[in-house]
Amino acid sequence: MKESATKTKKSLETYMEAINSQDFSRVSELLHENAVFYIDKKAQTNLKQIEAYHEYFWNTVKDSKFWASDINVVHSDGKCHVYLYQYNFSGYIDGKFVEGSGRSTDVFVLNDITKQWQLLHEHSSGD
Repeated sequence: MKESATKTKKSLETYMEAINSQDFSRVSELLHENAVFYIDKKAQTNLKQIEAYHEYFWNTVKDSKFWASDINVVHSDGKCHVYLYQYNFSGYIDGKFVEGSGRSTDVFVLNDITKQWQLLHEHSSGD
C-alpha cells in the first residue's frame, strides 16, 4: 500500500528539523552509515566529511534556518523515498542577513532493523 504524500514527506521534514537544530548528533541519527553527499560539486563520502561540511556551514552562516519547498516525491515505496525539492536558507554572514536557495535530490531508505528512515544520498546545487 502506498503511503500518503504527507506521511511520505515526514522523513524530509524531520531531516530539516535536525539541520536547524545545528546539532550534528541529531543529523547523524538520520544518516545511513554509507551516506554520500554531493553539494556544489564537492563530495562528502563518509560521516566525518558530512559532519565537517555541516559544521562549516553552521559556523559560516550564523543562526541559519533551512526549509524545503516545491517538494516532489518522485518515488515512494515501503523501502525508499526519493525527493526533488527546492532548499531555502537564511541566516547571517558577518552580521549581514543572507538568503539562498538551490535544488536538491534526497534518497531515504528504510532501515530494516530500526524501522527508521535514513538519508542515503543528497545531491544539492545552489541557484
